[in-house]
Amino acid sequence: MRWVLTNIYSSFESEDFKSDLVKFEKELSEFLTWMDEELQSTERVEEKLEYVINKLNELSLLGGKLYSFASLTLSADANNETAAKYLDIIRSKFVDLSIARTKFRKFLKQVEIENLENTSSEVIKSHMFVIKEQKMLSKYMLSENEERIINMMRLTGGNAWNNLYEKTTSNLTCEMEIDGEKKKLPLMKVRNLAYDKSPDVRKKAYESELRACESVADVVAQCLNSIKGEFLTEVKLRGYSSPLEPMLFENRITEQTFSAMMDAVRESMPKLREYLKKKAKMLGYDKGLPWYDLFAPLGGYERKWSYEEARRFIVDNLSTFSKELGDFIDDAFEKSWIDAETRPGKRGGAFCASIKALKESRILMSFDGTLDNVLTLAHELGHAFHNYCLKDETPLNSTTPATLAETASIFNETLLLNMIKKDAKSSEEKLALLDKELSDAVQIIIDIYSRFLFEKTVFEKRISGPLSVKELKEIMITAQKQSYGDGLNEEILHPFMWLVKPHYYSPTFHFYNFPYTFGMLFALGVYAKRDEPGFFETYKKLLASTGKGTAEEVAASVGIDITRKEFWQSSLKVIEEAIEEFLKI
Repeated sequence: MRWVLTNIYSSFESEDFKSDLVKFEKELSEFLTWMDEELQSTERVEEKLEYVINKLNELSLLGGKLYSFASLTLSADANNETAAKYLDIIRSKFVDLSIARTKFRKFLKQVEIENLENTSSEVIKSHMFVIKEQKMLSKYMLSENEERIINMMRLTGGNAWNNLYEKTTSNLTCEMEIDGEKKKLPLMKVRNLAYDKSPDVRKKAYESELRACESVADVVAQCLNSIKGEFLTEVKLRGYSSPLEPMLFENRITEQTFSAMMDAVRESMPKLREYLKKKAKMLGYDKGLPWYDLFAPLGGYERKWSYEEARRFIVDNLSTFSKELGDFIDDAFEKSWIDAETRPGKRGGAFCASIKALKESRILMSFDGTLDNVLTLAHELGHAFHNYCLKDETPLNSTTPATLAETASIFNETLLLNMIKKDAKSSEEKLALLDKELSDAVQIIIDIYSRFLFEKTVFEKRISGPLSVKELKEIMITAQKQSYGDGLNEEILHPFMWLVKPHYYSPTFHFYNFPYTFGMLFALGVYAKRDEPGFFETYKKLLASTGKGTAEEVAASVGIDITRKEFWQSSLKVIEEAIEEFLKI
């Protein structure tokens, strides 16, 4: 249940790691010198563009390989000081890689893109979307020295605060009593108890989690304040209208698309709350669900999986849809791409990382055999399949926005859950599976919306100065009340959701919330086409194209118009129909 990283590098002391680190630094330095000498004019523009694109791709592969080894090692063991040291070193080299991209962007300011439309260069033609995007973003550039300063200061600023957050939460333990015995458990283990069958265990786990969060709240609040404050400074310097604007660019969606989705989401909330209120009544509550029973299992789905059973279950079921997909997933298990063990010092959450240079992925999660764990595993394997579809694309053409990055993962999860639902042996099992489906939908629609409101408010208030733990808790509670409404008991919410979710602590990617809603609803739209002739080949092409167009362009390739609210409403209708089925049962 632990991943293997030794085919990336055998160790930090190995000759190949050390020589690659030296090579990365040397070639990057030489590239920057070449750029300073050659990019002062647009003479031989196509020749220069070809060289820059090829070199950026080459350096991205090498730097990505080095970064993957250090960051994955540290994710699996937050106390690994050697990994932490080398991750800092590699990040410092990435400052120069960022400067190279800045020089590229600066060069494109001088280039007439129209003159490239009839180029004979295959390299330029195949990277035309990236060229146009970088040209558009060049108007938000600062001077080269300012860009360098921002990237260098981030090492001891946002990146350092993010490291502190990860180390603090990875080592956080919760004290709680189980079967009369007091135990200290890792935070992620305790959070997984939210799915326990025992109401007493769920409540105790929630209370234990809040106590543990309180013990580190001051430190984590400082991390959050510093990261958000740093980004606000950058937003102002670059001339963006708000912190959201650069994130819309980053996610490759227009404001029209964003507004269409959010309007549809807001309109759907009363219907989703009907599910929460019905669940509350079934559990004996009159004032809506208390937070600790959001994931309380209903019905009678008792199955638990060993890790090996989960492997066979996922492979066998998804192979019935596509043998290629099933074989790929089986291979990921066979090659030990997955770290599924629960242990202290391991970072929380679940993720899939691409190792582009090896055409491989690695998955981290904490597996304890529940249905939720099995679906999470299928979800992350969907990300790995997406990476597989991108394996022959260059790094520049593989940069997928978060909005599209959830397509294959949610497709996998939806496919597996619907197969499980079909095999339900009783109304009790069907109820349990519908509850699981709707519980996830509530998280990705209502809870994600509360997280968006929280982050939006934090940015607005952070302009005036740092926010205290008390203020952060109040903002989170207000956001949860606005989103969940009467679906939850407003006296028993989760004031520390900002502390347990790592998504707030990226120094370069903010509003890491709405892309999940986008991803789920877009994936449902793609899933609806699964029975069309030739779908799987079209699906693979879609996944392979996610780095070469806007979200609107990629969606249009499968006949979906995401700028219209009607599309988002049609996806939400699938969830509303599941609610109706739940209410009838």
